[in-house]
Amino acid sequence: MDLLIKNIRIHSRGQESFGDLRIKKGKIIERSKGLAPRSSERVLDLSGYLALPGLINSHDHLGLNLFPRLGQPPYPNFYAWAEDIYHPEESPIRDVLQVSLADRLWWSAYKNLISGVTTVVHHDPFYRKVFDRKFPIKVLKKYAWSHSLGYGDNLLKAFEKSHGRPYIIHAAEGVDSKSSQEINGLERIGVLGANTVIIHGIALDEEGIQKLSKVGVSMIWCPASNQFLYGKNAPVAQTKDHLKVALGTDSTLSGSPTLLDELRVAHRTGMATSAELLEMVTTNPTSIFHLQNGAGTLEESAPADLFLLPYRGETSIETLLSATPAEVALIIVEGELRLANEDVAEKLGLGRANALVDGAPKWIYGDVARLKSRIQQVVGGDILSKNPLWGLMEAI
Repeated sequence: MDLLIKNIRIHSRGQESFGDLRIKKGKIIERSKGLAPRSSERVLDLSGYLALPGLINSHDHLGLNLFPRLGQPPYPNFYAWAEDIYHPEESPIRDVLQVSLADRLWWSAYKNLISGVTTVVHHDPFYRKVFDRKFPIKVLKKYAWSHSLGYGDNLLKAFEKSHGRPYIIHAAEGVDSKSSQEINGLERIGVLGANTVIIHGIALDEEGIQKLSKVGVSMIWCPASNQFLYGKNAPVAQTKDHLKVALGTDSTLSGSPTLLDELRVAHRTGMATSAELLEMVTTNPTSIFHLQNGAGTLEESAPADLFLLPYRGETSIETLLSATPAEVALIIVEGELRLANEDVAEKLGLGRANALVDGAPKWIYGDVARLKSRIQQVVGGDILSKNPLWGLMEAI
């Protein structure tokens, strides 16, 4: 779709401006004031709104977001938690995993989409048949991964197959000596490099941080999951000066319902400034995961991945940190409309709202009603009612 969005406040690379965005063939081709409409364009005058780059969720397990939080924390490490909760023959693990993988992945796409996320890093296999152009959001495609030092076969082989692409692995996830020794274990195997991305890093100490910094390793911070499972967060105040750090939600098994929630959890820790947090969901993951040139920005020639919020006279970052899914007015992924509030949907001729998001009527790409119906045929309401997302998005 060729689209001209006029009279908006625009935040990109830490700078704010006022003007118009012209979108064509999935890219931002012009950003200026007073752009004249072209005959091929749909024109949206959205005075009073703030445009932000589509957020990047740097860690999620897209097959697991129908679960409620599970476990009886605190735990010493990930392995103790996994042993405690993973009983595939029992509810709720049994019930949720009976939902088709495609439906679980689509549900997770909506989890991300409703909070302004346009790109997600999925820590599991890339499901090509599902993650196509019809999928609501973009999923990182070029990566290699292992689960962790304790759960994974031949980590070195997986690392070598990355060929310089991001190699993603859970590490130092816990508060005990076993967790603190994992960085040394990864070093011995030979899987620490400039393309290595460790998830969590709670048990990192000064020696471990320096070791990772020396080879250029990056880290993903999931503060809600860290605090819930272990009662402690990764030492981000120290690592951010030595490593590239990005933010992720993890799945609803332990993490936040949305990335907007995760941003607020991160902000409350006081370990990163508001400006640093915005970088952790835009430009930092662009660099860590080798994303398309211009991703995480609203610069000319960048992918047209963006979302709009009502501007309340605060800074862009303050507006984002207080935003809820109900307030998201428009989401565009590579130039394609994916979500719009009632007013914007009407202006674009998208038809009536088909969902309530956080109580607010929205037009959402896809068929939310059928998706929820299929899920309900498999999973009992008592399980779904405990999932923080289930009531956040209702079909109309």
